[in-house]
Amino acid sequence: MRLSGFVDDEARERFFSLYDQAMAAWPRHTRHEVATSFGPTAVHRAHGGTGPPLVLLHGGNATSASWAPIMPMLTAYGTVLAVDTLGDAGASVQKRPVTDARERAQWLDEVLAELDCDRAHLIGLSYGGWMALNQAVHRPRRVASVTALEPARALVPVRAAFVLRALVVLLTGSRAAAGRYLAWCRAGRVPPPPMRDLLVSALLDHRQRAVTAPQALTDDQLRAITVPTLVVLGGRSPVHDVRRAAERARRLLPGHRTEIVPDAGHGLPADAPEAVGRLIRSFLAELSPAADRHGTPPPPR
Repeated sequence: MRLSGFVDDEARERFFSLYDQAMAAWPRHTRHEVATSFGPTAVHRAHGGTGPPLVLLHGGNATSASWAPIMPMLTAYGTVLAVDTLGDAGASVQKRPVTDARERAQWLDEVLAELDCDRAHLIGLSYGGWMALNQAVHRPRRVASVTALEPARALVPVRAAFVLRALVVLLTGSRAAAGRYLAWCRAGRVPPPPMRDLLVSALLDHRQRAVTAPQALTDDQLRAITVPTLVVLGGRSPVHDVRRAAERARRLLPGHRTEIVPDAGHGLPADAPEAVGRLIRSFLAELSPAADRHGTPPPPR
């Protein structure tokens, strides 16, 4: 079975040149690799407080660089660990198929174990938002909380237009079409270079194979999530029915928080970094108020 990878060496070189440029927008950080049974996984670490780390799970084709706009707010709270999703464009290298939701949760659990994360706050966008919720369903032991930003397919189906526009980009290989697709997803907002060019490269220079797509979560699965959960949706997201997604989250995740950022599209951290950052910080402060006042969690009792 063919696994995910870059289309050729030239595509790989183009992608990583842009990736390194885009990651320069991050605060000071290190990148290292952890072993999993599915393949080596790259993790970017930016140091912060001493409490449970914030583990970032990017959206499909978005790469860890996409978190740059809200990194200052996150590192002020604690140590940030951004994972390059195995099977997606990035520095992780797939060695084995990820066939279903349980195997995706197993991979992430192995990553957290290798990082010595006994408890972690998961923050995910789109596919990463689904992964965070999926982890709370299948492997919740290491999960301290979940923040799901525009979680793909977890709450409601994606619109047919989303799938069709993505197919046009992949079938034509057009960088112009890729740019239009990104602008459509993000309510007309596309980040400047090099991030824009990196997103296009991730779409066209890399192929996902033998990787599970995000799956709809059943009513029972959502009701079974017991860790504190924040769902944030973009009010102008064209990817899914935002109203229905919010209604389902509020109905099946009672006691958790569901918020809509009115003017944002699907790319929440880039579309509305200040609003999204404030929501995440206030959510984490509810779990540990002293951590938000001082930038580090309170000492253990």
